[in-house]
Amino acid sequence: MVGRRRWWPQLLLGLIVASGGAAGLWLGLPAGPERLRAVLFAAAAGIVLAGARRWPGQVFAVEMVLLAAAVLVAPTANGTVSISAEIALGFVAYRCGWTATLTAYGGLYALGVAGAFQSLAEAWSANWYGVVLPLVLLGTVTATPVAVGRYLASQRAAALVAEERAREAEAHRAAENRAARLSERTAVARDLHDIVAHHISAIALRAGAARYAVQRTGNADEAVLALGELGDTAGKVLDELRELLAVLRDPEAVEVGVAPVEPEQIIREAESRVREAGVTVRVTISDALATAPLVARTTAARVVREALTNTLKHAGPGTIASVDVRGDAGWLLVEVVDSGPVRPRPALPPSGHGLSGMRERVGLLGGTLTATATEGGGWRVTARLPTKEAT
Repeated sequence: MVGRRRWWPQLLLGLIVASGGAAGLWLGLPAGPERLRAVLFAAAAGIVLAGARRWPGQVFAVEMVLLAAAVLVAPTANGTVSISAEIALGFVAYRCGWTATLTAYGGLYALGVAGAFQSLAEAWSANWYGVVLPLVLLGTVTATPVAVGRYLASQRAAALVAEERAREAEAHRAAENRAARLSERTAVARDLHDIVAHHISAIALRAGAARYAVQRTGNADEAVLALGELGDTAGKVLDELRELLAVLRDPEAVEVGVAPVEPEQIIREAESRVREAGVTVRVTISDALATAPLVARTTAARVVREALTNTLKHAGPGTIASVDVRGDAGWLLVEVVDSGPVRPRPALPPSGHGLSGMRERVGLLGGTLTATATEGGGWRVTARLPTKEAT
């Protein structure tokens, strides 16, 4: 259906055809009733074309009626009205299917033969090829708008298919990104769950130690020390619980009973794995890692592991990589730099969400993650994670 803002091209087409045909007949014919009838038929045939895009079948039918009437009462307008009918046939081929197109083509061709019947009969009496050649020429001229209309229709269909595929691809990418975000939120929630469980266990242990100190040994200093540690640990639990509530979306997705892994252990295991594969790794870890919140430490360790995995995958053996984890004014900074491949390597397809998932994980904690190419052909991955002081 043609939108309201697209009506003017069809109206302009109708006015151009109507005015051009009418002006040509008015100037080319002598004054009289015949000229007036011819001009009226030409103007009517052109104006009707204004609705050809919206109602192609109905407009073509009206053009056929006008052409048949012109054959009977205004023969001098046949050529001009035939042009309008062929334009209408092109719109039928563009907007309708093959059945309607072939039917319209046959009708216009038959009407053209009927209009030229007298001249064809005279040519037949002279020689037979004087009839065949005009019939072939008429069929070719009539088929031209059909070919143009069907070609434009195929182009329109191809454009619609391409647009639909682009929408599907965009929806697929959006679904993948959403799945990556949900996956990272679940992973962060699982880590936070483990961290909180670890702190609760420590609280229970310190509470038991304080009770034992009071009841068994009578040493008040030990009880006060244990109670102080208990208070500190409880404060950490409250902080971790706030972060847990901020990112947890599906409680059933959190696995219970999995012992937490020390972040530094994750980094050392990643270092050992890529070193065994032929990558030279230098790791520098400052004391800031040990004093940062456990959720920030865990995220930093996973960023290091993902960056070293990408180094091994895309750069390969012989690469030199450095890992630097340090504190900076309330932030935990993680930087992983590699020297790039020693020799050219084919591009490998991504095996997962990788750094995009890590970027989501870091963003959930209020930090940032960037991955940029270095001048030497390697890559630099930098993450900034807020600590308690930065928050």
